[in-house]
Amino acid sequence: MSSPSQPTCCSSHRGSSRLTTRGVAWLICASLPFSVRSWSQNGHERIAQIAEELLVGKHKDQIRKLLDGDLLSLANWEQTTKAKYPETEALHWHRQDPEWTCAGINTKVDAPEVMKALGLEHIGDKAGQIKCDGHAAEGGSIFCALASFFDHFAHDSLLKEYKAPKEPIEVPASLAALGKVPKSEQTPAHYLRWLVTLLGDLHQPLHWLRERDYGREAKLVYQGQEYDLLSFWEEYIPKHLPARPTGEALDRQYKDRRPAWWDKAPTELFRDWAKETAKVVCAEVYGAMENGTGSLQAPFKLEEEVFQRWLKLAQDFTTLGGERMAFVLDDILEHRRHKAAHAHGRGLFTRATHRQNKSRSRPAWATNGPIAVIVVPGLLLALRWHEQVGGGNVFRLAKTHLKV
Repeated sequence: MSSPSQPTCCSSHRGSSRLTTRGVAWLICASLPFSVRSWSQNGHERIAQIAEELLVGKHKDQIRKLLDGDLLSLANWEQTTKAKYPETEALHWHRQDPEWTCAGINTKVDAPEVMKALGLEHIGDKAGQIKCDGHAAEGGSIFCALASFFDHFAHDSLLKEYKAPKEPIEVPASLAALGKVPKSEQTPAHYLRWLVTLLGDLHQPLHWLRERDYGREAKLVYQGQEYDLLSFWEEYIPKHLPARPTGEALDRQYKDRRPAWWDKAPTELFRDWAKETAKVVCAEVYGAMENGTGSLQAPFKLEEEVFQRWLKLAQDFTTLGGERMAFVLDDILEHRRHKAAHAHGRGLFTRATHRQNKSRSRPAWATNGPIAVIVVPGLLLALRWHEQVGGGNVFRLAKTHLKV
């Protein structure tokens, strides 16, 4: 995937009225095929396969209907869409003002101290929160786009079941990057396609750090071949992922992970997941490329041990991406059920409340069983005593009463 800087480089000379050398350079740039990466088709296919497997029964059919296609068919949707509308490239990356950085990597001597003073060694604002205020996150960056697309499906009555986030998200009312996309391609089906595509991109660590142009400026050599870091992560690694987990292993892992997501609305989860992914890019990706002095080797010679670590990391993130995609899609179906019910004047018990109760309570038999063991024998003894003292057999009296 080309980074947002590529269209910008071309657009910077549009005001020139003369065909200068720089103008010719712009024309050449504008005529080149639009470079698209992100998780390559292989990466998006892996995430889609996992999500499809975890959607069960009618939910799978309902999602296909909403998408006007299945998840697997959307593996290259991002590429074809950005080729038609280059401005939408910006939606796939995190941007903030000022940008955050990995302390000690690709910085001037005093930059780590400056960034530390600003509290910007981490993603988001000084408190580490990501919100669409133009500073902690630009309104058209990946987190804000995810929140905006989900907002098209959200129903207020269901959102109220979740605790309000401590920091408001400030979901943008519109996305400027869609300005040239025709209304015929801004339908619920298209918004859902954007949502699932960006959910996949959310789990690519390099998308969260603008430093070194999201990895394009970091060079590495592996098995005698030179790559830039971004293309290596988004094209080479997805083609070499090991076999995905078995269905049984996926189901077990998904059941273990879901309870941690039950108590938060998807927009809040997007924020949590973004921060989780962003931590990895410094510690596990750039951190592995340091030469011990706080700077990067140029080019970095990628040893097999580091490659295997990255491969395992990509495997974990694509698996997690598929599981989270299935979870969010299930949540969207619940929002649609509520919208339909309210349109017909009906209310519904919320799945959020059901999940919370289920996750925090013991099964009914665990509570009622001990009660029955104590109460039932006691009740029978009381009824027998009542008969012995002359009160008569309660069951016989009830039978006689019913006959009368």
